[in-house]
Amino acid sequence: MSIRDTAERYGLVAIVNHWALALAVVGLVVSGLVAAELAGETARRAILGPHKAAGTLVPLVALWLALWWAFQRGRPGAIPGTSGWEATSRRAMHLFLIAGTLVMGLSGVTMAIFAGRAVDVFGLFTLAAQQEVPWLAGAAHELHVVGGWMMAAAILGHGAVALKHHLIDHDGTFTRMIGRSG
Repeated sequence: MSIRDTAERYGLVAIVNHWALALAVVGLVVSGLVAAELAGETARRAILGPHKAAGTLVPLVALWLALWWAFQRGRPGAIPGTSGWEATSRRAMHLFLIAGTLVMGLSGVTMAIFAGRAVDVFGLFTLAAQQEVPWLAGAAHELHVVGGWMMAAAILGHGAVALKHHLIDHDGTFTRMIGRSG
């Protein structure tokens, strides 16, 4: 398997980028929803430390993925025979997921530090708490909550479409992201 993408298949770097980011974002969405909706206060605090730390680093992975995509010359497009609206939807979904990952990270960090809480990033570094700015922390919180639900919906939609391509269309869209030709 090539490290770089070709017109027929994704390379090793793109595949690792995709699955690492997918697992991290799914973990963040699930942990965020559990902390917000299901956990008691003790469990919530235990969940939010690693959630905030990972949520600070994951946007960097998303940026790396976007830069990798931008510099690939032979990146696979939609499978031949894909309709125009499906190809446009595919691109829009990928852009939404990358942008959503960036917005979620920035809104989460903004929410924490402007609510007067530092963010320890796995002991590597700490984003210092700032003077409390309730309107900014509140706006970031609302964006983070709405964005979390939107990301959950987008992830479910992305997964459903991948399964449709694999199980119903049998068109190779999914297999390219596990290292096989489309």
